[in-house]
Amino acid sequence: MKRFIIQLTIVGIMFAFSMKVADAAMPTPMKNTYIHDFANAISSSVKEELNHYSEQLDKGTGAEIMIVTVDNINGEEPKMYATKMIRSWGIGDAKKNNGVLILATFGQGEGKNDVVIAVGQGLEGALPDGKLGRILDTVFYPNASAGDIDKAFKETYAEVFQTVAKEYNWNGEMPKNTADNEEMPTWMVILIVIIVLVVYTFISNGRGGGPRSGRRGGFPGGFGGGGSKGGGFGGFGGGSSAGGGASRKF
Repeated sequence: MKRFIIQLTIVGIMFAFSMKVADAAMPTPMKNTYIHDFANAISSSVKEELNHYSEQLDKGTGAEIMIVTVDNINGEEPKMYATKMIRSWGIGDAKKNNGVLILATFGQGEGKNDVVIAVGQGLEGALPDGKLGRILDTVFYPNASAGDIDKAFKETYAEVFQTVAKEYNWNGEMPKNTADNEEMPTWMVILIVIIVLVVYTFISNGRGGGPRSGRRGGFPGGFGGGGSKGGGFGGFGGGSSAGGGASRKF
């Protein structure tokens, strides 16, 4: 019996030590930001832009969307590592568990790197595993494979952000997919100019007056405009995760 107790104690110590090593391998979050680019994979302008939107969403809803890039995850299963990070860092509100983590690794090499979107229980209904997998397949992977990491993160972030904002009926500053901001084809610009000239000529000849100028609507700032940086980072809310999410190789 005494021998059994000693063995059990040794096993317990080894388990506690292994857990401590695992925690130590997880990076410490940076201060005053929602974008933790440890792998230096994202441009400064994009990090500033996405951090601005996360800050506004956090203030408006309490939901936290964070991006983390690392060189590797020490051989751990990607979704499990992301779930542990949400719990360890406390991403999201402690009561609502409404954190989202977009995690990507860049040290394994092309086709072997991992990208994960993990969510807290409070957002599993709005962001089920299937939807997250579709976002990674149709948005992140094509852009990352083409070498446009900034666009991969911006469009993935926009998809997630818009879904979370809709879940909370939040109508604040809204990011757009960069695809929405792509330049119009030249032929379309020419066609629009011709139509405008024809209409203007018709109105001028018929009534002697030109068309009135109008105001264009849309979300302020836009996903490509960046907007002004807000002050004061809400910090980590103590949220957790039950393991919801999706992962892919890229």
